[in-house]
Amino acid sequence: MRVFDTLIWYFFIYAIIGYVIEVIYCSFGERRLVNRGFLHGPWLPIYGIGALLIIITAAPFTRSPLAVFVVTVIVTSALEYLGSVILEQVFSIKLWDYSTYPLNINGRVCAKNSLLFGLLGLGVIYGLHPYIEQAVASSPSAVRSGGAIAIAIIIAEDTTISVIRLINFTKLLERYQAQKIEIEARLRELTHLRENHTLKQWLAKEKHELHEQLVMAAERLFLKFPSATARSSERKGLLQSLKDTIATRKKEKDSDANERTEEKL
Repeated sequence: MRVFDTLIWYFFIYAIIGYVIEVIYCSFGERRLVNRGFLHGPWLPIYGIGALLIIITAAPFTRSPLAVFVVTVIVTSALEYLGSVILEQVFSIKLWDYSTYPLNINGRVCAKNSLLFGLLGLGVIYGLHPYIEQAVASSPSAVRSGGAIAIAIIIAEDTTISVIRLINFTKLLERYQAQKIEIEARLRELTHLRENHTLKQWLAKEKHELHEQLVMAAERLFLKFPSATARSSERKGLLQSLKDTIATRKKEKDSDANERTEEKL
């Protein structure tokens, strides 16, 4: 039980460190604060899992930094690839896509990220982990055990809420695609009949409202996963259309804000 508690603490600490690294890295590239990650809290479980795998698999090779680097690259790349496959199979959405990066594998992993993970692995094994290991080991047993239980509950609750939200988004996508086809077909029929103007307005309004719901939900998703896409061409096109809509509205909003600022000056 003590070993399990320790592993939970390692997972949690590295999940938070990974979140901080990801936010800093992405915010620097975007030149604005970017909140990344699948969950709502300031932690990225994939980093916690990756760190545990690195600590375990690299343990026999700590005398050779090169071996640790290679093991880390292999382990983290395999984890990222597997995570991408599982998420896509469950939600029918690729939450990240490296297709535009050189030396990528099916857009799921790329050489750039894998090499960065390798460097992070060296930092963990030779720099960070000895201090974390000592800090966790020196903490009171009751704190370590109680904290592990609290961490497990918090992560489980956050994961459940996040999964439900993503499931609801995919259902909204499916609903929009189905109703869009149905509404457009009925609108074409009404146009052909040249009547029922009120009904045409109602159908157009229903389509618009559903689209607005989808845009709001998509905006939250793209804030955390800007490269999110899908395998099917139809859904991929819809996600790209949503990205374009969100980007256009942001430009218009920024332009209006700049105009108001200039007027005040």
